Amino acid sequence: MRQSTILTYQLEGAIVAYTINALQKGVLIVGPDYRALIRQLQADGAQLIEQGGLTLRLGVALYDRPFLFVPHSIIDEAGGSLAGEAVFDWLRRMAYDMPRSEVFGVNARGKEDQVFAREVDVEVSPIVVGGPETSPVYVACVFGAAQLPPRFAAALKIAKSAEASEVRRIVEAA
Repeated sequence: MRQSTILTYQLEGAIVAYTINALQKGVLIVGPDYRALIRQLQADGAQLIEQGGLTLRLGVALYDRPFLFVPHSIIDEAGGSLAGEAVFDWLRRMAYDMPRSEVFGVNARGKEDQVFAREVDVEVSPIVVGGPETSPVYVACVFGAAQLPPRFAAALKIAKSAEASEVRRIVEAA
């Protein structure tokens, strides 16, 4: 298993997703009973994306398709550059002031790409991205007890009930 970094986190569990408005929104399920909950959510229309050893990544939401992006570095309009966790702080502070700054990372198809800061929906970012790198899913909420790094925990809603309708409602509202 690869080592966790500030921008990725690894844990045991599952991701199931619902396709809502052309975007797959996922639920991270952790804990000893996660397999039973998978079956329950699949009966409600969820699709199993991945289970076992998962790698979560910090990403950003984009205003336009494909809607999510996993950044790793920025070159701002003044020629300055930064990488890592500082990317998220810079976007929150400076994306509106330097909208033509280039944000480099991985797109929703798993390919290296570049977007402009103006394309990032700063208000809802960062987000948690899970699933295979070639077809990632926006993970909207978590069910079960997980010790997540602060930025990951802050980006996920907590599903307090294992009821499929409750989980789906949280995902749809995200």
